[in-house]
Amino acid sequence: MAVNLEQAGLALILIGILLLVGKLVRTVTPVLQRIFLPTSIIAGTLALLVGPEVLGRVAGFGNGLFPEPVLDIWRTLPGLLINVVFASLFLGKTIPGFRYIWMVAGPQVAFGQSVAWGQYTFGILLAVLVLTPVFGISPMAGALIEIGFEGGHGTSAGLADTFEQVGFAEGTDLALGLATVGVVSGVLIGVAVINWGVRTDRTELLKRPAELSARELMGIPSKSEREPAGHQTPRSFSWPAA
Repeated sequence: MAVNLEQAGLALILIGILLLVGKLVRTVTPVLQRIFLPTSIIAGTLALLVGPEVLGRVAGFGNGLFPEPVLDIWRTLPGLLINVVFASLFLGKTIPGFRYIWMVAGPQVAFGQSVAWGQYTFGILLAVLVLTPVFGISPMAGALIEIGFEGGHGTSAGLADTFEQVGFAEGTDLALGLATVGVVSGVLIGVAVINWGVRTDRTELLKRPAELSARELMGIPSKSEREPAGHQTPRSFSWPAA
Protein backbone atom coordinates (compact mmCIF):
# COMPACT_ATOMS: atom_id res chain seq x y z
CA MET A 1 0.00 0.00 0.00
CA ALA A 2 1.50 3.31 -1.15
CA VAL A 3 0.34 6.38 0.76
CA ASN A 4 1.55 9.95 0.92
CA LEU A 5 1.97 12.24 3.89
CA GLU A 6 -1.25 14.11 3.14
CA GLN A 7 -3.26 10.88 3.35
CA ALA A 8 -1.52 9.80 6.55
CA GLY A 9 -2.07 13.22 8.08
CA LEU A 10 -5.75 13.18 7.13
CA ALA A 11 -6.19 9.73 8.66
CA LEU A 12 -4.71 10.89 11.98
CA ILE A 13 -6.72 14.12 11.96
CA LEU A 14 -9.95 12.19 11.42
CA ILE A 15 -9.12 9.94 14.39
CA GLY A 16 -8.60 13.06 16.49
CA ILE A 17 -11.91 14.53 15.32
CA LEU A 18 -13.75 11.29 16.10
CA LEU A 19 -12.25 11.18 19.60
CA LEU A 20 -13.16 14.82 20.17
CA VAL A 21 -16.74 14.26 19.01
CA GLY A 22 -16.91 11.14 21.18
CA LYS A 23 -15.74 13.17 24.17
CA LEU A 24 -18.35 15.85 23.47
CA VAL A 25 -21.08 13.21 23.16
CA ARG A 26 -20.02 11.77 26.50
CA THR A 27 -20.11 15.13 28.26
CA VAL A 28 -23.75 15.74 27.24
CA THR A 29 -25.06 12.19 27.68
CA PRO A 30 -25.67 11.36 31.36
CA VAL A 31 -26.33 7.67 30.74
CA LEU A 32 -22.90 7.23 29.13
CA GLN A 33 -21.32 9.02 32.07
CA ARG A 34 -23.08 6.85 34.65
CA ILE A 35 -21.84 3.64 33.05
CA PHE A 36 -18.34 5.17 32.59
CA LEU A 37 -18.25 4.25 28.91
CA PRO A 38 -14.82 5.31 27.53
CA THR A 39 -14.61 7.96 24.85
CA SER A 40 -12.78 5.53 22.56
CA ILE A 41 -15.78 3.19 22.47
CA ILE A 42 -18.13 6.07 21.65
CA ALA A 43 -15.81 7.37 18.93
CA GLY A 44 -15.40 3.88 17.48
CA THR A 45 -19.16 3.42 17.38
CA LEU A 46 -19.58 6.73 15.56
CA ALA A 47 -16.90 5.71 13.05
CA LEU A 48 -18.67 2.39 12.52
CA LEU A 49 -22.00 4.12 11.89
CA VAL A 50 -20.65 6.60 9.31
CA GLY A 51 -18.16 4.18 7.76
CA PRO A 52 -18.46 1.49 5.09
CA GLU A 53 -20.03 -1.13 7.38
CA VAL A 54 -23.21 0.84 8.16
CA LEU A 55 -23.63 4.07 6.17
CA GLY A 56 -21.77 2.58 3.23
CA ARG A 57 -23.97 -0.52 3.03
CA VAL A 58 -27.33 0.85 4.13
CA ALA A 59 -27.25 4.12 2.19
CA GLY A 60 -25.00 2.94 -0.63
CA PHE A 61 -22.25 5.44 0.15
CA GLY A 62 -19.45 2.96 -0.57
CA ASN A 63 -16.87 3.75 2.12
CA GLY A 64 -19.24 6.04 4.01
CA LEU A 65 -17.65 9.35 4.95
CA PHE A 66 -14.08 8.04 4.83
CA PRO A 67 -11.88 7.86 1.70
CA GLU A 68 -10.38 4.48 0.86
CA PRO A 69 -6.77 5.62 1.54
CA VAL A 70 -7.80 6.66 5.06
CA LEU A 71 -9.33 3.24 5.71
CA ASP A 72 -6.17 1.55 4.39
CA ILE A 73 -4.04 3.58 6.80
CA TRP A 74 -6.37 2.86 9.72
CA ARG A 75 -6.04 -0.86 9.04
CA THR A 76 -2.27 -0.68 9.54
CA LEU A 77 -2.24 1.62 12.58
CA PRO A 78 -3.16 -0.83 15.40
CA GLY A 79 -0.06 -2.96 14.94
CA LEU A 80 2.08 0.20 15.13
CA LEU A 81 0.26 2.12 17.84
CA ILE A 82 0.29 -0.79 20.30
CA ASN A 83 4.00 0.06 20.67
CA VAL A 84 3.08 3.64 21.54
CA VAL A 85 0.65 2.42 24.20
CA PHE A 86 3.24 0.33 26.03
CA ALA A 87 6.10 2.78 25.48
CA SER A 88 4.17 5.62 27.14
CA LEU A 89 2.82 3.71 30.16
CA PHE A 90 5.37 5.10 32.63
CA LEU A 91 5.96 8.55 31.16
CA GLY A 92 5.95 11.11 33.96
CA LYS A 93 5.82 8.40 36.63
CA THR A 94 8.41 7.50 39.26
CA ILE A 95 9.26 3.80 39.05
CA PRO A 96 9.43 2.30 42.58
CA GLY A 97 11.68 -0.51 43.77
CA PHE A 98 11.16 -4.10 42.71
CA ARG A 99 9.94 -5.20 46.15
CA TYR A 100 7.21 -2.54 46.20
CA ILE A 101 6.23 -3.35 42.60
CA TRP A 102 5.84 -7.01 43.46
CA MET A 103 3.87 -6.37 46.64
CA VAL A 104 1.41 -4.17 44.76
CA ALA A 105 1.30 -5.91 41.38
CA GLY A 106 1.99 -9.52 42.44
CA PRO A 107 -1.69 -10.48 42.90
CA GLN A 108 -2.55 -8.90 39.53
CA VAL A 109 0.33 -10.76 37.84
CA ALA A 110 -0.90 -14.05 39.30
CA PHE A 111 -4.47 -13.30 38.25
CA GLY A 112 -3.38 -12.22 34.77
CA GLN A 113 -1.35 -15.38 34.21
CA SER A 114 -4.22 -17.54 35.43
CA VAL A 115 -6.60 -15.82 33.03
CA ALA A 116 -4.13 -15.98 30.12
CA TRP A 117 -3.31 -19.69 30.48
CA GLY A 118 -6.94 -20.47 31.22
CA GLN A 119 -8.00 -18.80 27.97
CA TYR A 120 -5.33 -20.70 26.06
CA THR A 121 -6.36 -24.00 27.66
CA PHE A 122 -10.08 -23.52 27.07
CA GLY A 123 -9.57 -22.23 23.52
CA ILE A 124 -7.20 -25.02 22.49
CA LEU A 125 -9.47 -27.71 23.95
CA LEU A 126 -12.43 -26.18 22.12
CA ALA A 127 -10.48 -26.13 18.85
CA VAL A 128 -9.12 -29.69 19.21
CA LEU A 129 -12.38 -31.28 20.35
CA VAL A 130 -15.01 -29.29 18.42
CA LEU A 131 -13.95 -26.57 15.99
CA THR A 132 -11.33 -28.50 13.99
CA PRO A 133 -12.88 -32.00 13.79
CA VAL A 134 -16.49 -30.84 13.41
CA PHE A 135 -16.25 -27.57 11.47
CA GLY A 136 -12.84 -27.95 9.84
CA ILE A 137 -11.50 -24.70 11.32
CA SER A 138 -7.74 -24.27 11.62
CA PRO A 139 -6.41 -25.46 15.00
CA MET A 140 -4.78 -22.01 15.25
CA ALA A 141 -8.26 -20.81 16.26
CA GLY A 142 -7.47 -22.20 19.70
CA ALA A 143 -5.38 -19.09 20.42
CA LEU A 144 -8.05 -16.59 19.41
CA ILE A 145 -9.69 -16.26 22.82
CA GLU A 146 -6.46 -15.24 24.55
CA ILE A 147 -5.34 -13.01 21.68
CA GLY A 148 -8.71 -11.26 21.37
CA PHE A 149 -9.74 -10.99 25.03
CA GLU A 150 -6.55 -10.51 27.03
CA GLY A 151 -4.52 -9.23 24.10
CA GLY A 152 -7.04 -6.86 22.55
CA HIS A 153 -7.22 -5.02 19.25
CA GLY A 154 -3.57 -4.01 19.13
CA THR A 155 -2.34 -7.54 19.75
CA SER A 156 -4.81 -8.95 17.22
CA ALA A 157 -3.71 -6.56 14.51
CA GLY A 158 -0.04 -6.94 15.40
CA LEU A 159 -0.26 -10.70 14.84
CA ALA A 160 -1.73 -10.35 11.33
CA ASP A 161 1.54 -11.40 9.67
CA THR A 162 1.82 -14.39 12.03
CA PHE A 163 -1.69 -15.52 11.15
CA GLU A 164 -0.79 -15.35 7.45
CA GLN A 165 2.43 -17.29 7.97
CA VAL A 166 0.57 -20.18 9.64
CA GLY A 167 -2.08 -20.22 6.90
CA PHE A 168 -4.87 -18.70 8.99
CA ALA A 169 -5.17 -15.17 7.56
CA GLU A 170 -8.83 -14.89 8.59
CA GLY A 171 -7.69 -15.26 12.19
CA THR A 172 -6.94 -11.51 12.28
CA ASP A 173 -10.56 -10.55 11.60
CA LEU A 174 -11.84 -13.15 14.04
CA ALA A 175 -9.46 -11.93 16.76
CA LEU A 176 -10.49 -8.31 16.15
CA GLY A 177 -14.15 -9.31 16.41
CA LEU A 178 -13.51 -11.12 19.69
CA ALA A 179 -11.56 -8.13 20.99
CA THR A 180 -14.51 -5.85 20.24
CA VAL A 181 -16.90 -8.20 22.01
CA GLY A 182 -14.51 -8.36 24.95
CA VAL A 183 -14.14 -4.59 25.30
CA VAL A 184 -17.84 -3.77 24.99
CA SER A 185 -19.06 -6.62 27.19
CA GLY A 186 -16.24 -6.02 29.68
CA VAL A 187 -17.17 -2.36 30.03
CA LEU A 188 -20.92 -2.92 30.27
CA ILE A 189 -20.83 -6.00 32.50
CA GLY A 190 -17.91 -4.71 34.54
CA VAL A 191 -19.58 -1.37 35.21
CA ALA A 192 -22.81 -3.16 36.14
CA VAL A 193 -20.97 -5.35 38.65
CA ILE A 194 -19.08 -2.37 40.05
CA ASN A 195 -22.27 -0.37 40.48
CA TRP A 196 -23.88 -3.37 42.18
CA GLY A 197 -20.93 -3.59 44.54
CA VAL A 198 -21.15 0.12 45.34
CA ARG A 199 -24.91 0.07 45.93
CA THR A 200 -24.61 -2.93 48.25
CA ASP A 201 -21.69 -1.36 50.18
CA ARG A 202 -19.19 -4.02 49.14
CA THR A 203 -16.51 -1.41 48.49
CA GLU A 204 -15.18 1.55 50.43
CA LEU A 205 -13.14 3.02 47.58
CA LEU A 206 -15.80 3.90 45.00
CA LYS A 207 -18.65 6.36 45.05
CA ARG A 208 -22.15 5.89 43.70
CA PRO A 209 -22.77 7.78 40.44
CA ALA A 210 -25.28 9.95 42.34
CA GLU A 211 -22.49 10.97 44.73
CA LEU A 212 -20.20 12.19 41.95
CA SER A 213 -20.22 15.78 40.78
CA ALA A 214 -21.20 16.73 37.25
CA ARG A 215 -17.54 17.38 36.36
CA GLU A 216 -16.48 14.02 37.77
CA LEU A 217 -19.14 12.22 35.73
CA MET A 218 -18.04 14.06 32.59
CA GLY A 219 -14.46 13.00 33.36
CA ILE A 220 -13.09 16.55 33.38
CA PRO A 221 -11.46 17.48 36.70
CA SER A 222 -10.93 21.05 37.82
CA LYS A 223 -7.51 22.65 37.30
CA SER A 224 -6.58 22.04 40.94
CA GLU A 225 -7.26 18.30 40.54
CA ARG A 226 -5.29 17.77 37.34
CA GLU A 227 -2.17 15.66 37.43
CA PRO A 228 0.99 17.69 36.80
CA ALA A 229 2.64 15.12 34.50
CA GLY A 230 1.62 16.11 31.00
CA HIS A 231 -1.06 18.43 32.41
CA GLN A 232 -3.71 15.75 32.11
CA THR A 233 -7.15 17.30 31.56
CA PRO A 234 -9.51 14.29 31.12
CA ARG A 235 -9.94 11.58 33.71
CA SER A 236 -8.51 8.26 32.56
CA PHE A 237 -11.82 6.38 32.86
CA SER A 238 -13.45 8.67 30.30
CA TRP A 239 -10.73 8.71 27.67
CA PRO A 240 -9.42 6.03 25.26
CA ALA A 241 -8.69 2.67 26.78
CA ALA A 242 -5.80 0.51 25.58
